[in-house]
Amino acid sequence: MIAGEECGSTEAWEGTLSQTGNTTTSQMSQRELALRFLTRTRSELNQMRACLPDAQLPVEPLALAHLERMAGKICSSAEAFGFPEIAVIAGAIELLSQVAVGRTVRERLELTARLGAQLAALEVHIEYELAERELPEIGEELPMSAALPGFRAR
Repeated sequence: MIAGEECGSTEAWEGTLSQTGNTTTSQMSQRELALRFLTRTRSELNQMRACLPDAQLPVEPLALAHLERMAGKICSSAEAFGFPEIAVIAGAIELLSQVAVGRTVRERLELTARLGAQLAALEVHIEYELAERELPEIGEELPMSAALPGFRAR
């Protein structure tokens, strides 16, 4: 028996799909796909941060190549899911990762700081979008007065 039959509703099935580890996306709503993208991107952001050394060390070429690949993947996917801000920031990280070839140690130190700032901006946008999508939709189930402080539905 599948989870959707157990609960008796398609909404319950859709809500648990992203939590089951099922990788098929044909049954997922656009909202669930976007949430899945944001969750995956958050974990990729942690991997990208791990590529950057401490502030006193320059970023290494292999780490930059990895950053470039990951940022390119995020950039191309973000636009498809309707996150243009995330796509722009990831695109900037991808471009910054390409310019490190042949740079001095000082320039690579500056690049490390710039990449760190871009990763921080990316994190802010990802967390904002996640928070927006994880909020319960109060207005559809309760009267407006239930969402206002000091008022209750009677």
